This record gives sequence, structure tokens and C-alpha cells, in this order.
Amino acid sequence: MRESLGQDEYGSTSPFDPDDLPNLNAMGPAMGGGNDFEKYAVAVIIVFGALIIGGLMAASMSFGHRNGFLFALGGATAAWISGNALLLDRPRIYALFVAIAAVMLIASTITLVI
Repeated sequence: MRESLGQDEYGSTSPFDPDDLPNLNAMGPAMGGGNDFEKYAVAVIIVFGALIIGGLMAASMSFGHRNGFLFALGGATAAWISGNALLLDRPRIYALFVAIAAVMLIASTITLVI
């Protein structure tokens, strides 16, 4: 038996018709303007961010700089938390943790240079 318009059997509302599920993937990218560059940009940011943080951690370990390693580890942790904040749609927390990660990674770089 079909439920009332806009509600499923649990009473929740959905903007999509359940009978139209195969067409949702076809509609998805087109609804955002037709370009899918954001996914690729995020992937590039994640990959190169991981390479930079991993490189700082490896360089600090190989030169014996404990403080540089700990700063890089703290920066990696802050970047990880910011990713979770982005998924939870908390832009201020995301910006805060990105700033914390940037400061800690700059501090890690400075400990390697000095």
C-alpha cells in the first residue's frame, strides 16, 4: 500500500520518489551544475596533504627531531579532526582545526630547518 505523498512507511519525508531510485544517480551530478571537479580537488588535497604530513614525520624521525615529529603528528591529528568536522557540516570547527594543523606543520618545518 502506498503511503501519503512525501512520506515513507516510517513517517519520514523524502524529496525523492522511492520508485525513482535508479534515476537518482543520473540526476545527482547534473543538479550540482554538471561539473564534478570538487571530488577531484578534495582527492588531490587529501593525497598531497598526506604526503606532506607523512614526509615531515619521516624527515623528523630520520634527523632525530622529536619535537618536529610531535608537531607533525599533532598537525595530522588536527587535519583528521577537520575532515570529520567537514563531514558533519561544521565550517567554523573545520576552519579552526585547519588553522591549528597549518600552525603545527609550520612549527614542524621550522624545527627541521633550525
